[in-house]
Amino acid sequence: MIEIKNLYFGYEGNTILKDISLTIKEAEFVAIIGANGTGKTTLIRHLNALLEPTAGEVVVDGLDTRQHPTTVREKVGMLFQNPEDQLIHSIVEEDVAFGLENQGVPPAEIQGRVKGVLERLNIKHLAKRNVNELSFGQKQLTALAGVLVMRPKYIVFDEPATMLDPKNRKAIMEQIAELNRKEKITILLVTNNLGDIKENVQRVILLNEGRIFFDGPPKQLSEDTLKEADMDG
Repeated sequence: MIEIKNLYFGYEGNTILKDISLTIKEAEFVAIIGANGTGKTTLIRHLNALLEPTAGEVVVDGLDTRQHPTTVREKVGMLFQNPEDQLIHSIVEEDVAFGLENQGVPPAEIQGRVKGVLERLNIKHLAKRNVNELSFGQKQLTALAGVLVMRPKYIVFDEPATMLDPKNRKAIMEQIAELNRKEKITILLVTNNLGDIKENVQRVILLNEGRIFFDGPPKQLSEDTLKEADMDG
């Protein structure tokens, strides 16, 4: 379970997040939406200790993110909007193995886990390819493989489909939904595409001016509420 308690965050005199309190339960599929500049990315970067609260706290499975950042990052995986921000090695299978190697996982286990996750995402044929030769969609799946191979309990997706064409957008969204449905991984999806929340998502958190403006099932999110938060329904 992820607990956010009275979270405030600011820098250079600007308060970005204001008194955010919420609980994310295990196996939930939660979408975080809001107009640009409302603090969505700032919020999710607190979940795996990329940012520290100015005030308040973020607790993951009983661990304060400020006190246990390394353990929290093992529990909470993150996929950024641009996969090139997290691809490190030039060869696909080497990039996917990078996190496990850093943890000192035995080579035989690394090989098996990398093979398994590449098969899981239907990109086994890319294992020996140079990442610079991949399409954007293939790079996104490679980055996702690097997250999944670590076996996180929670995965945060920061607008993962924004830069994809419709075909690859559908593919990545189906993969995300399957992770939640079949493997019971808790999913937090940042998106401004309202179509993404119509299926599979169980709960929507709408941010407006750094505060929670709505928190509930997608079917209860009205067009009037979206307009009040400067979003189009």
